[in-house]
Amino acid sequence: MTMRLARALLAALWLAGLPAHAATDTEVVEIAKKAALGNSEALQELERLAQAGETIAEHFLGVLHVGGKGVPQSDSQALDWFMRAAKKGHVESMHNLAVIYERTAGRLRDAQAARAWYRAAAETGYARSQARLGEMIAAGAGGPADGDEARTWIERSAAQNEPRGQYLLGMLKLAGGAGIERDVAGAARLLELAAEGRDRDAQFEVALLYGSGNGIEKSDARALDWLRKAAAQGQMKAQYYLASIYRRGLYGVKADDKLAIDWLRKSALQDYADAEYALGLSYAEGRGVERDASEALGWMRRAARHGHAQAIEIVRKVESGRPRTQTPGGSRK
Repeated sequence: MTMRLARALLAALWLAGLPAHAATDTEVVEIAKKAALGNSEALQELERLAQAGETIAEHFLGVLHVGGKGVPQSDSQALDWFMRAAKKGHVESMHNLAVIYERTAGRLRDAQAARAWYRAAAETGYARSQARLGEMIAAGAGGPADGDEARTWIERSAAQNEPRGQYLLGMLKLAGGAGIERDVAGAARLLELAAEGRDRDAQFEVALLYGSGNGIEKSDARALDWLRKAAAQGQMKAQYYLASIYRRGLYGVKADDKLAIDWLRKSALQDYADAEYALGLSYAEGRGVERDASEALGWMRRAARHGHAQAIEIVRKVESGRPRTQTPGGSRK
C-alpha cells in the first residue's frame, strides 16, 4: 500500500466517524459524556462501539438509557446493554443490572435475579454490591433470610468505607442483634460517616440522633441540617418530618404552611402513608392549599390503600355516608 493510499484510507475512516484503532476506555468515557449532552455523532460512535462488542461502550450505553440522557429513557434497553457487559465480567454492569431487577416496577422486577447479580459483583469485592446483597439477605428478598450471612457482607462493605455498608452496619449496632452487640455511640459514628458519604437514609437517621441526643451530643441545628440534606435527596420520611417542622415552626424555623405542603407532597408522591394522610387533611382544612374535598378524599384513599389506620376509618365513614347510585332502571346498587 502506498503512503498516499494509506493517508486517503485514514482520511476516509475519519470522515466516516470510525476510529482507525480500538478505542481506549478513556476515549469511550469522553464519547459517552458527549453523547449524554445530546451530541448525535458521539452517540452514533458509542452505539457502533457497543455493537462491535466494546464492553465499556455497552456499559455506558446502558447508563445513558437508565438516565434518559442523549437517548430515550428505557430500563429494558439499559438492562440489555448491562447484560452484555455483565456477562463479560464488567462489575459495575453486574451491579447496575441487579439494581434494575430489584427496583424497576413491572415485568423487569425480579428479586431473585437481583440477588444473584449482586452476589456475582460482591464476590469480586465490589463494596456497593456487598452492601445491597447484605440488605437483601437480611430482608429475605429474592431468597431465604440469613442474618449471619447478611452481617458478613455488610461488614465487608463497611470495611471498604462504602456509605451504604456503613449505614447498614450502623443500624445493626443501633438495634443490636444479628450477632452484633448494641452500641449506640459506635452506631452514631458509623451513621455519620455514611451520612457524610451522602447516603440519604443515614442522613435521616443522623438527624434523628442529633434531635434526640441518642449516642451523640444533642444539637437541633445539626438535626435540621441533616434532615434538610436527606429531604433534598428524596428521603421520604425526612421530607415528611421537614414538612412537620415548617408547619409547626420548630427548631427555630418560621412556620410556613406553603413550604410544609411542598415537602408533604414530595413525600406523599413516594407513597408514604403518613404524608398522604397529612396532605389529605390539609386539603380538607384548606391549610396551605385551597380547600378541596375531592383532593382531600383522593389523598385519604391513597393513604388508606397504604394501610394508614386513620385514613381507612375516614374513607369508610365517607363512603358509608354517600347515597348509593341508581341504575338506569331505577333500582339501587
